[in-house]
Amino acid sequence: MRRWIPASAGMTGVLIAESVIEIMKTVLITGANGALGRVLTARLKAENGVRVVTTDCATENGCAALDVREPKQMAKALTDAKPDIVIHLAASFTNDFAEAYALNVEAARNLLAFALTSKMEARIVLIGSAAEYGAIRPDDNPMPEDRILNPVSVYGLTKAWQTQLAGFYAGLGADAVVARIFNLDGPNLSERLFIGRIQKQIRALQASERKTIDVGPLSAIRDYVSLEEASRQILAIARYGKAGQVYNVASGEPVLMRDLLARILSAHGLDMSIVREAESLSNRTGYDVPVIYADMTRTNQLMSL
Repeated sequence: MRRWIPASAGMTGVLIAESVIEIMKTVLITGANGALGRVLTARLKAENGVRVVTTDCATENGCAALDVREPKQMAKALTDAKPDIVIHLAASFTNDFAEAYALNVEAARNLLAFALTSKMEARIVLIGSAAEYGAIRPDDNPMPEDRILNPVSVYGLTKAWQTQLAGFYAGLGADAVVARIFNLDGPNLSERLFIGRIQKQIRALQASERKTIDVGPLSAIRDYVSLEEASRQILAIARYGKAGQVYNVASGEPVLMRDLLARILSAHGLDMSIVREAESLSNRTGYDVPVIYADMTRTNQLMSL
């Protein structure tokens, strides 16, 4: 196995041979109680020699109690855990600016600043979002990581700032990379996400609590990746990614939202006849990107190592 060792004073970055155990002896995960966090935690725990520390003390035994917005708590958790890798999943999906800024920007800054000032030798993986790309044209696809960011939501804006922080601190010597996730597909997703909302409505329909599946317009084209595949890509980025670099986490395959919904319903023995589609039923506000899917060239290179 090989891992990118970032440049230090008077040296260039190099790839060196290491075992999985040496690379990932201790992994600290923030926000591990979400759908992706649970899958990622399970994958890591299945690897011999890997110690996983999470920040969700309600559900995990190996836990570092942590409010990521508090610098002193961040410093204590990192000092106690002594992680080789930090995977920063904790985030806010709301359009409340104060909350999004505190969780998506300041928490990342606290993490990066402590890593730099304490000379902590840990790879930091910040979780970005395709929402950072924002307003694009259909013919801009597939979307490369070095595309100029033009976010159109509070979430996308604050995640773009997080990415800029990663680049800034990496330039100062922090070992930070960004895993920029597109859309997730799998069980137990947040109801703020399209599939999570559909899952909730299907459960209600099966319990005879509703008769229809209500959605906004289904004409958009998106890129969906399974939770398992996303976790696999994130770990490849953690192991082999170059400090300061951004990597898409996606399938690279465009899918029409109407086709995606039909597939989900079919898996539950349902069809599109129960769907009500209308602009008024959408939970989105503002500009909705018509087409976006990922260029996977950069990430696929890591996956082949």
